[in-house]
Amino acid sequence: MVLLLVPPLPDDMTSSANDKETPSPVASGTTSSVSSDLTTSSHRQTTSETSSFINNAAGGGASDSEGRWYYYLTNDGAKRLPHYQYQGADLSLLYKYVLSPLAAWLVDNVTPSWLAPNSITLLGLAWMVLSYVVIWFWCPGMYEANTDLGSASAYAVPSVIFLLNGCAMLIYQTLDNMDGKQARKTGSSSPLGLLFDHGCDAFNSILGSANWIAAMAMVPGNVSDLLGTEDHGNIQSKSLLSEYFGGDAMLASLLILCPMVAFYISTWEQYYTGKLVLPPFNGPSEGLAMGASLSIISFLWGPMYWQGTSLADAAIDRLDNEQFASLQGRVRNMDLIILASIIGLAQEVFFKTFFVTRAYGFQTLRTAVPNLLLVSSTLTMIHLDQTLLLRIPRVMMHLISGLFTEQTAQLMLDHMVGEDSEIRKRWCLFPLVVLAAVMTCLSVPPAALDQTLLAYTAALWVYIAFKIRVQLYEICDVLGIWCFDIVTPHPKRLSRDESAKKEN
Repeated sequence: MVLLLVPPLPDDMTSSANDKETPSPVASGTTSSVSSDLTTSSHRQTTSETSSFINNAAGGGASDSEGRWYYYLTNDGAKRLPHYQYQGADLSLLYKYVLSPLAAWLVDNVTPSWLAPNSITLLGLAWMVLSYVVIWFWCPGMYEANTDLGSASAYAVPSVIFLLNGCAMLIYQTLDNMDGKQARKTGSSSPLGLLFDHGCDAFNSILGSANWIAAMAMVPGNVSDLLGTEDHGNIQSKSLLSEYFGGDAMLASLLILCPMVAFYISTWEQYYTGKLVLPPFNGPSEGLAMGASLSIISFLWGPMYWQGTSLADAAIDRLDNEQFASLQGRVRNMDLIILASIIGLAQEVFFKTFFVTRAYGFQTLRTAVPNLLLVSSTLTMIHLDQTLLLRIPRVMMHLISGLFTEQTAQLMLDHMVGEDSEIRKRWCLFPLVVLAAVMTCLSVPPAALDQTLLAYTAALWVYIAFKIRVQLYEICDVLGIWCFDIVTPHPKRLSRDESAKKEN
C-alpha cells in the first residue's frame, strides 16, 4: 500500500510541527526532554578549544550565548530553528469529514490539557510496536500463516493477531491526527513536534510493511528453497507477477521499500518547496484505512485469502474475453495489492520529480541519492541471494528501517534549519553499498553474510539511539522546551523570561 507512505499533514496551508495547523514562529509552550537526564544538569560550559574540537569532529557544531555546545546543530541552524514555519494541506475528504472531526472531538472531550502532544504521538507508535512484536512472536519468518507449506508451518497462527494490527493502525492514525490538535489546544506547537512526528512515521513504515507481509501469508522467498523441493504445487510458482519480478523475495522487498521511497520523495519535495500538499486520496488518510482493512480481512477470511486468485478470476470471468483466459489462476489477490503499490509509487515519483526538477533544477536530485543507494543496494543483495529474507528476515528489515529512518529524519531536520543535506554525512549507509558491491563481484558465504548484517544492524541502532537522544536534547535546549512535558517550565525558558523582565 504505497499510499501509506506520505507524512500526515494539516487542514491548512500553514501548519506547525505538532499542531499540523498553526505554527508558532518561536517555539511557544513547552514540550519535554527525552528523559530526566536531559535537564540543565547535563549542560556544561566549554572552553574555546573544546568547542573548536567538537565543531571539527561533528562537521560543524554550535555554541549558544551561555557556552553550551551542540554536536549536531550548527550556529546558523540553531538560530533558524525557532523561526521555522511548516506549510502543508490535506485535501482528503475522509480526513476533512471523518478523521479530523473525530480527532478534534477526542482532544476537546477526552484528552487532558497537561498531556504533551509528543506523548500522544509516541502512544500511537507504541500500539504499532505492540502489534509488530505480537506478530513477530507468531510469525518470525512472516510466512508461518501460510497453511500450504505443510511441515514448514508447524503450528496454527491465531488470526486475532491480524485484528490487533488492524486496530493498532486505526489507533495510530487517530492519535497521529490528535497530536497536532492537542498542540494547538495547549499552545505548545513547536518545530520539535514536526521532527518527532516525522521520525515516528518513518519508523512506522517497516512495522506496517512487515505486518502486511505476515497478514497476507506471503513467503519472502522461493517456496522451493523453504521446503527443499521443486515439486511443491504452491500457487507461488504460478504467479505471473512473481515470475516477472524474479520471485516473491523481490516482491516482499518491494512491499517494504515502496512505502519508504514514497515517504522519502515527499520529504525530498518538502525540502525544496517548503510545503507539502496531500491530494484528495493519500496515504495518511485513505492509505492507513486501507492497510487496516487488509489486516481485518485476514482476520475475517484468513491470511490465505490473499494467496487465492478469486478477485482476478472474477474480473476475468466478467470480461469474458479469450485474451485474458490465460491469466485465470495466475494472479493472486496479494499480487493486486503489490501491483497497486508499484503503480502508485511510480506515479508519485514521476510527478514529484518532474515538478521539483523543473522548478529548482536537476541538482536537486543529489539529495535523493541516499534513498536511491538504499533501495538499489537492498534490491541487489536480495536479487543475488534469494534466501536472504528466509534466513534473517527481521535483521534485514531492521537494518533497512534504521537506514531509512536516519536519512529521512535528517533530511527533514536539514529542511527545518535551512541547511544543505550532504551525502557524505550519510556514512552509515556506506557499508550496505559496499556489501552489495562485494556480493556482485564475489560469492559470499551465507553464514558470513548473516553475521555481518547482524553486527551492522546492531551497531547502526546503537548509533541511531545516540543520535536521537542528542538531537532531541539539543532541539529542546534551543527552543527552551521539554519533549514530553508541557507543564514544567524549561530552565532556559525561565532564564529568557527573567532577562526580558530586566530589560523592561
